Amino acid sequence: MNIWVLESDSGITLVYKPYMDFPVNEDLVSGLLTALNQFTIVEFKQGIDSIEMGGLRWAYIQDKDTNLLFIGADSKEVSGDILRARLDVIRHTFIQQYAHEKNRWGSKWAGNVELYKPFEEVIDEYYTQWKQAESVTTIAEFFDMLGIFQQILNLVINVIEGHLSAKKKNQIYKKIEKMFKNYEKLEIVKRNPELCKINFQRKTGVNVININPMNCDMFVVEKQLINLIKTIVEILKEEEGFYTCLKYFIEENIFDYILSNFNLLNDLNLFIFLIKLFLVK
Repeated sequence: MNIWVLESDSGITLVYKPYMDFPVNEDLVSGLLTALNQFTIVEFKQGIDSIEMGGLRWAYIQDKDTNLLFIGADSKEVSGDILRARLDVIRHTFIQQYAHEKNRWGSKWAGNVELYKPFEEVIDEYYTQWKQAESVTTIAEFFDMLGIFQQILNLVINVIEGHLSAKKKNQIYKKIEKMFKNYEKLEIVKRNPELCKINFQRKTGVNVININPMNCDMFVVEKQLINLIKTIVEILKEEEGFYTCLKYFIEENIFDYILSNFNLLNDLNLFIFLIKLFLVK
């Protein structure tokens, strides 16, 4: 993936971060990309979203408020939606760091591109996360994983809501709330803001599906979800006893859900974990 942050009118490159070798001059490419976008605006009344050119997939995002143009190029194997989503993360972060106060943007820009050199390290961090995510699983698999954990957690909450007395429910919910307070203080959560989107409320249960896979390390998310669900099930077993919980798990069809999704859970390496979690004392 190669990334450009350009001044739209002039075509001046503020940031260029290459991860692929280009056989042509960077400035020539920048000028061509800017001119191509301006041509489509003039002729077709809208800029480019994404195109295929030179054996690569290209994505464009123009920010009209700052007059900046963000361009990303990657192999054709990367979908246009994913490329644009990654580019939008970079756009949002760049504007937050350098141009969120529109009145100061003109003076801050001032033609000095060295001001933006440190932003290359930010792009490096995002790129590393994306590459790690690609090596672990696809985006679709990540959403499958989130969906599985969400459904399992919903079933566990059904056990608490449908089988326990008001007193027992209150005791368990207090422990879960305490667990989440401690979870929010973890250094790993502070370093990965997307993990803060995993939350618990008594009325709605545990919510995990708001995580944006573009903004996080999927390994980290999976590990935290496994730890959270293990802790919640252990709290339930401690309060009600293993055999009573096993009866509740069967009545709420938790094992039916696991078995009916065997292929998916096996592909995600979660089948054995979930069977042991609910079936082993």
